[in-house]
Amino acid sequence: MMTCSESQKAFSPYLDGALSHEAGAALAGHLGACPVCRHQLEETRAIVRGLSLMARPAPPTDLAASIRDALIIERAARVAAPRLSPVERATRWLSARLMPYSVGAVYSAVLFVAVFGALKHQLVILRNLAAAQALENGQPVPGFDGSGYDVTRPLAPDLAAAVRANTFGPESPTLNPRGALAALTVVPPRDGNPDDDDMIVVADVYANGSASLAEVVEPPRNRRMVEDLQIALRKNPAFVPASLDRRPQTMRVVFVLQKMNVADNSY
Repeated sequence: MMTCSESQKAFSPYLDGALSHEAGAALAGHLGACPVCRHQLEETRAIVRGLSLMARPAPPTDLAASIRDALIIERAARVAAPRLSPVERATRWLSARLMPYSVGAVYSAVLFVAVFGALKHQLVILRNLAAAQALENGQPVPGFDGSGYDVTRPLAPDLAAAVRANTFGPESPTLNPRGALAALTVVPPRDGNPDDDDMIVVADVYANGSASLAEVVEPPRNRRMVEDLQIALRKNPAFVPASLDRRPQTMRVVFVLQKMNVADNSY
C-alpha cells in the first residue's frame, strides 16, 4: 500500500490519466483508507479544473514586429561598428582572462599588508620579551649599539631582581634596554656643560611601553635636557610592555633624572 507522501506525488499523473494500472490500484487502496489524502486529492482536482477554465493569454499583436526590428537594429549596429585591429582583439581577449587574476593578486597583497600590520604589535612584544629575558639572564641585549659600557645591563641577575623588588616595587615600569631613553643615558650633553644637573618630571606610561611627558615639576638648569627627554620618549617605547611587567595598562610615574660628568682618573 502507498504511503501518504507517495500518494500525493501520484495525484497529478492520476488526474492526467498517465498513471499505470498497478499504481492507480495502489492509490485507490490508500485513498479508501486515508481521509486526509482524499481531501487533498479533491483540492488538487479543484485547482486543475479551475486552471483549465482560465483563458489562455494572447501574445501582443506587435510582438513579432518588435522582435524583428530589434534584430535589424542589432545587425545594423554590428555592420556600422569599426573593425577591431588584431592588437585590440588580443587586448580584449587578454583583459577578459587576466583581469580576475589581477584583482586576486591585488587583494592578496592588501590582505598580506593588513595581516602583517595586525601582527606587528605582537612581533614587537615578542622582541621586547626576548630583550627582557636576555637582560634578566645577564646576557648582551641584541641590537643595543651604544658605545662603551652598557649601563642597561645588570651586573648580576639576582642583584637586579633584588633591587627592583626592594626599591621600585612590583608595579614600576621596566626600562626598555633598546629604547632611546636607555641610549640617552650614555650620550654626553650636546653643549658640553660639565656641571651636574637634575630634573623632576611626571610622565604617562601606556600599555605598549610608550610614554609621554605630562609635567615638569622641577626644571633643569640646562633646558636641553627636557628637549632630549621628549625626543627620546617620542622616538620609540621607553619601557617594556605592561604584560611583561604585570603592571597596570596605563600609569603615571615620577622621574628624578640627573646628568653628571664623571671624571675618569687613571692611576
